[in-house]
Amino acid sequence: MDNKLTAIGKTIEILKAFAKEPYSFSAQELSHILNINRTTVHRILNELEQEMLVVQNNLDKKYTIGPSMYHIGSKYLYRNNNFLEIRTIVDNIAVETKQNIGYTVIENDKIINLYESEIAMSVRITYQYGSYFPINRGAYGKTIMAFYKPKEKLEEIVRSSRLEGTTPNSITNPEELLMEYKKIREQGYTISDEENLLGALGIGVPIFNTDGNIHGCIALAAAKSMITEKSIMLYISTLKKGAREISKYIV
Repeated sequence: MDNKLTAIGKTIEILKAFAKEPYSFSAQELSHILNINRTTVHRILNELEQEMLVVQNNLDKKYTIGPSMYHIGSKYLYRNNNFLEIRTIVDNIAVETKQNIGYTVIENDKIINLYESEIAMSVRITYQYGSYFPINRGAYGKTIMAFYKPKEKLEEIVRSSRLEGTTPNSITNPEELLMEYKKIREQGYTISDEENLLGALGIGVPIFNTDGNIHGCIALAAAKSMITEKSIMLYISTLKKGAREISKYIV
């Protein structure tokens, strides 16, 4: 990588590394992971630290994302003037269902988590803000990609993607995944049964913009042992109502 990237490219790769676990790295670790000269890594980190884009822990000397990065990243959320209203809708559904409720969107073919309500969780099953989701497992990824347009591009994405699994229920076969998308489009919602995490069940409903194109997903996550068939149908109805309310704020 060292010989292929410009100085700006190397800086971008270093910043992107901090979005992955364990979220803190020494210069030596970054040099090894990214295959960038250690001296170059040190120089870039020093410049980033001056702007508080990264900060160094005084104890272990490792670097993490700094407050300036949070300041910049938070503007992504609030670029939509209606984000506070959307967040309120998500929170209200969390209170009503007493479950984990999240809001995720698709941008440039990336499925990214924007908000997770932590108001009324009996069991914590939430994701960090800014997390990316796979297209083949979980309520978020499957719901959004099922309604992706054009379908020809969707098939291309599925067949060219590495479909990794984390549980025996994860869908890793392209043909099976395309059939799952078809089922989701027909029924209007997604059920994710222990696809990401054993013991967890997710329900996702699509959110469309004013043009009728997929914008994102509102989803519920709960412990499977606490869910009944009756409650699933009630949750689907509640999520669909929330999706319609959110869509009013999506241009």
